[in-house]
Amino acid sequence: MRWKKVFVLTILFLFTSTFSFAQTLKLDVKEYTLKNGLKILMVERHEIPRVVCHIYYKVGSVNEHPGITGISHLHEHMMFKGTKIMGVSDYKMDKEINDLIDLLEERIYYEKFWKRSKPDVKKIEEWQKLVDVLLKEEKKYIIKDDLWETYMKNGGSSLNASTGNEVTGYYVTLPSNKVELQMFLESDRMANPVFREFYSEKEVVREERRLSENRPGFFFREQLNSVFYSASPYSWMVLGWDIDLQKMTKKDFLEYNKKYYIPNNAVAVYVGDIDPENIISLAKKYFGDIPKGVTPEPVRTYEPPQRCEKRVYGEAEAPTEVTIMYHTPPRGHPDDAVFPIISGIMNGRTGRLYKSLIKEQGLAISAYAYGGGRWYAGQFTFSARPNERKGKTAEEVEKALYGEIEKLKSEPASEREIQKVKNQYEANYIRSLANNYYLASRIGREELNLGWRYLIEYLEQVKKVKAEDIMRVAKKYFVKNNRTVGILKRKK
Repeated sequence: MRWKKVFVLTILFLFTSTFSFAQTLKLDVKEYTLKNGLKILMVERHEIPRVVCHIYYKVGSVNEHPGITGISHLHEHMMFKGTKIMGVSDYKMDKEINDLIDLLEERIYYEKFWKRSKPDVKKIEEWQKLVDVLLKEEKKYIIKDDLWETYMKNGGSSLNASTGNEVTGYYVTLPSNKVELQMFLESDRMANPVFREFYSEKEVVREERRLSENRPGFFFREQLNSVFYSASPYSWMVLGWDIDLQKMTKKDFLEYNKKYYIPNNAVAVYVGDIDPENIISLAKKYFGDIPKGVTPEPVRTYEPPQRCEKRVYGEAEAPTEVTIMYHTPPRGHPDDAVFPIISGIMNGRTGRLYKSLIKEQGLAISAYAYGGGRWYAGQFTFSARPNERKGKTAEEVEKALYGEIEKLKSEPASEREIQKVKNQYEANYIRSLANNYYLASRIGREELNLGWRYLIEYLEQVKKVKAEDIMRVAKKYFVKNNRTVGILKRKK
């Protein structure tokens, strides 16, 4: 059995102190690609007899469009509804019931949303009663949480899944001798998913959104984000718009699954007590026969340059807050490596924002800066909350934030200040890679974008940032016509 040994890394681990010493981290990643395009990444770490097993699909909210926003997150939920052999006691009966439910739901959908005349409420109620009866009957054949239970009975832990802007991931950690179980279950989910309880699960996701809506300031932040991104699909949240969740159809869903949940749009990652030859053999056995799909088209709409300042004002039963957002380049652009250093200089108890706005001027109770490149666009944000007890206003805090931003442009950071941030960043970066779970997460996600090696390239770029780079980047991106300002005031 052969695999391609692609990279061995040795880097210096620097600690933040008055002195430094070295610790070597050796990262050995092996990769193998099946004939159907599924990429396998493997890292051997034999300290404990367990394996972190992750599978990532190159699909998230950026692949949606108006009308189906939120479908990626819903899809994550639905992937736990089982297959022809999982989550059901009698697949034939379950399918017959599901087909009837789909037929009735199509009629309800047409009556509610397609007709230009007033919907026939009586018809809708009659069809819905039939759906409710069928759903109750279907429950007799559904084995709830079958996947979770199977993993747990076999020593599984860290069972989870997540949906982001660009990637959807499914995770489990298993004993070394149970990796074959993960191959069997995940290949079954990839090849034979059955999306039972689709319509009721839509309501579960809508309820999840409603819980988020109950958080003070949620609607303001959602609107602010949609104003900041005027064109790109980053303008909606991963949760999607509620109106789209209401109108999303089973047909939409099946088409989305067929388009993105294919082996050549995924990467499987195994980190821990593994034998790479065995992993490859099992991957061929379980994933190898799944047909390769049509490679999805890349995202079309990128964010155009912003030509003027945007401002959003709102009120909520939440603390007053000032948010200043700037467009920055996507991940992979050379300038993107400068923003972690800017964040480090501005944040923390020894950072500039705390020293100036909180400690010296007493204007704010909190202040921070964060951001960087996503796959198709970047964003950097300065945010602070005024000290309302002392009568400080959002306008005063906004002015103070601009003062600190201008210092980034005109006053070079000291070598000591920059090196301290670099040391902290590098230490945290390497420490995260030492954790099997986070290593699997980072190499899997990065592989789907710029390739997993970029994790190392990016760290090297950050380490090379100089004072003049910070000033240049601040002058280029932190300008009035490139910003969106959000002022959220406490509702009295």
